[in-house]
Amino acid sequence: MMRRISGLSEITGDFDGMIIDQFGVIHDGRRLYPGTLEVMARLAEAGIKVVIVTNSGKRSTANVQRIVKMGVPREHFIDCISSGEIAYQSLSVKRAFIIGRRGDTYEFEGIESVDDPRDAEVLLILGTNAPETSLEDYRAILKNMTLPCFCCNPDRWMLTPQGLQPAPGAIAALYEEMGGKVTWIGKPYPGIYEAALKIMGNPKRVLAIGDSAEHDVAGGRNAGLATLLVQQGVSEGVREEAINPLPDFLLERFLWAAPPHR
Repeated sequence: MMRRISGLSEITGDFDGMIIDQFGVIHDGRRLYPGTLEVMARLAEAGIKVVIVTNSGKRSTANVQRIVKMGVPREHFIDCISSGEIAYQSLSVKRAFIIGRRGDTYEFEGIESVDDPRDAEVLLILGTNAPETSLEDYRAILKNMTLPCFCCNPDRWMLTPQGLQPAPGAIAALYEEMGGKVTWIGKPYPGIYEAALKIMGNPKRVLAIGDSAEHDVAGGRNAGLATLLVQQGVSEGVREEAINPLPDFLLERFLWAAPPHR
């Protein structure tokens, strides 16, 4: 049964570790959410092991740098595990046709990015150029392509200054619909949770926190973890009865404790 809480402090004593989503929980892509710094500091003070997980096509180091640059002290989390890192560590190819955000570098060292898919061994979907590039534009790019695809960010929607836009997972779903073979890497699939738990030392009582029922709640549950959904990010404004699957805990904002009533 789902329990609504007003602050993470209400349940912190029940856990030894927390796997926390990046986009939609810690920050909105541009700045930290107001409660983030206090939550991270309090968890560190309580000795809670924290690993940040993210469906980002970029590797872990780039995501750590992003979080620290936004203001989260590096000592407040063990590491950040990205779907891009999991993918990179699992690949043994030399040439790839890459779909990503224009101007972004993904640092998949040893894998050459080629302009012609006929020269590639695989298709890597690492990011998206939405809204400038639409799903119909991507349909044209993917037409007649038969490469095995690795989707390194299964998210279907992403936060942008223009609101929610189709994320890399939407492009991969389109490729699959067109007959392509897709390997999905990241939340809600098990590899990213296995990596996070291993780096934490496999504590017994772990809470998975995220803003997506589809990815964070489903993924945490499949990994055998307790789950908490924060109603920010992609869950902003979603009615409680529309949440599926249901988390163990529901929190309106990523706060340590509810602000005092005035």
